[in-house]
Amino acid sequence: MEREKGSDAQRVSKGLFQAWGVREVVTAVLMNVLILVLMFAGSSVTMLHPHLAMLASGGAAVFLGAAVFMLMVFRVNRFGVTTLFATMAALMFCTMGNYAIMIPFYIAGGLVLDLVFLRSEEQRRSIRWVTAAWSTFSGLYLLSTMIPVISNLDAYIDNFIRNFGSDQAFIDAFLRYYTDPLWVFGIAIATVICGFAGCLAARVLMRKHFSKAGAL
Repeated sequence: MEREKGSDAQRVSKGLFQAWGVREVVTAVLMNVLILVLMFAGSSVTMLHPHLAMLASGGAAVFLGAAVFMLMVFRVNRFGVTTLFATMAALMFCTMGNYAIMIPFYIAGGLVLDLVFLRSEEQRRSIRWVTAAWSTFSGLYLLSTMIPVISNLDAYIDNFIRNFGSDQAFIDAFLRYYTDPLWVFGIAIATVICGFAGCLAARVLMRKHFSKAGAL
């Protein structure tokens, strides 16, 4: 029993402290950019209607980003891959008008996901663990919207109008859904489900295309 515990500890330690090489860094950065582009594209499609945007923008984003996230984790297989992604995501969101206060939330969230779901090589090779990591990130991604709302709602709305030129219909829809805890909770759960569904779709893609192409 002691040998087994020692062996488990060694595997976790190896997974945590395995060094990143230039190849892993470049692969992670490029694939993170692709994830963010896909998330932005998914979110943009929902902007055709205010209520659709408030209810489904997060879900559409995480659904489209799931496949590339899973592929990235498998290809890079280094501890900290989710932390790097979350950091890049936070920085991009800030350039689009969100508050810098979101950066620590994303970095801490990414690190927790790495420690809980992806701390060892075995976990980073497991579809189930990677699915759990992305599904949890999906919920945190939606809930991060509440940070500027809670800190300073009026300033957030002014900033939103200034950066995106939103009309009153979008503002009214935002206030309807994101100032009501029940709606926020419901949208967060729906976003988690979309992230999970994206991972299920990613499994099919990986079996049919990525594996045959030698991408895994």
